[in-house]
Amino acid sequence: MKKELFCYLTFLLCVAICFVSCSDKDETIVCPIKNFTFTDVSGLALTYSGKPMLGKKVEFIPDAADATKARLILSGALVDLSDILGSVAMNSRAGITDLLKFASPGVIPGEKTTELHVTLNIDGDMVTFSGEEEQNGGIIRYNGSATKSFLKLDLNVALPENGFADTSWNLVPQKSVEPVYYVWKTSANPIWGSILVRAIFTAKVVDNKSIPQLLSAILKEVRFLPDGNIQAVYKNGIADAEWNDSDLNLAMYRMGEQENQIKLFLNLSQIMDTAMSVTTLSRASGISSVDIKELLKLIPMLSEGIPLYYEQDGNGGMKVYVGEDVLLPLLKAVKPLFEDEEFLNMVIEAMKSDPQFGGMAGMMVPTLKLLPEIIKNTTQLEIGLDLTQVK
Repeated sequence: MKKELFCYLTFLLCVAICFVSCSDKDETIVCPIKNFTFTDVSGLALTYSGKPMLGKKVEFIPDAADATKARLILSGALVDLSDILGSVAMNSRAGITDLLKFASPGVIPGEKTTELHVTLNIDGDMVTFSGEEEQNGGIIRYNGSATKSFLKLDLNVALPENGFADTSWNLVPQKSVEPVYYVWKTSANPIWGSILVRAIFTAKVVDNKSIPQLLSAILKEVRFLPDGNIQAVYKNGIADAEWNDSDLNLAMYRMGEQENQIKLFLNLSQIMDTAMSVTTLSRASGISSVDIKELLKLIPMLSEGIPLYYEQDGNGGMKVYVGEDVLLPLLKAVKPLFEDEEFLNMVIEAMKSDPQFGGMAGMMVPTLKLLPEIIKNTTQLEIGLDLTQVK
């Protein structure tokens, strides 16, 4: 009897051990998402400060040792400028189109990649996560969810080390060309650069208004937001009464490596989605004559940031401008147009036939003919805005 009882109890113990072992195996936590890179076309829904952000990618990397942990690698997706400059690429030497492909700026301005370490809440085939990280002088708050085919990520970022964070600026009161700041110096024909740029800015281009007058009519305010966004308060047209806030995540900034420098980051994917007509640009008259080799010098800036420079006067005023490191490649790119006699004659005839330019045509003819030489001998070139801080 005792022997039978012992065997029975041993049998029950073995069953219990097997049951517990099976239960432990069944409860093993497994992350339902494998290593995958999400983009706009592969399931990524990214928001930054509550607004959609396009042109980025997020790599989801589960932790092999802990299913409740993962890394998110945030960066810029590939942009192909040959979609925009198709006619240029087609008329250039073989292989040039490959150079028109580049990574867009990272998600957070000034960072090519940003890495987040997240703790996952697993529910079937979905994971959710939220948290906060402080890195590179910024505070990143995130909230998201993901499946194997979809990643939703909401970011709210504060960049307190950005020197202009939470400041707003107006154009200086419009008088002549005052809202526009410019310097153009050349070693040959030193006065022609200044004459040319002033002629451009004083010419009546639309509704009997010059470029500075148009800017003053449609641009009310420029804001540097704490998250790194640059936002404009503007009108769609000079006759409109309503002021609008520009969309977020089109243009962003971070303080530059040099003193008195800002890096401007343009989200071309978002800009094209919002406003740009790719077909119109790619078919623009004469664009195939542009020197694409000079434009290629600017491609790295589209990833790493376009340098802007600023000078503050101590009384609430500031000049913000683009320098020759950006402007000279642009001018050299279009220089072949002004070496083309047919194109030059076309421009001159157009000026003569336009009532707004007709009176200037005689003065501008020699300047236009000298333009290639002026560009070649440029020593200093700065064009930007004169701003005053909103108190």
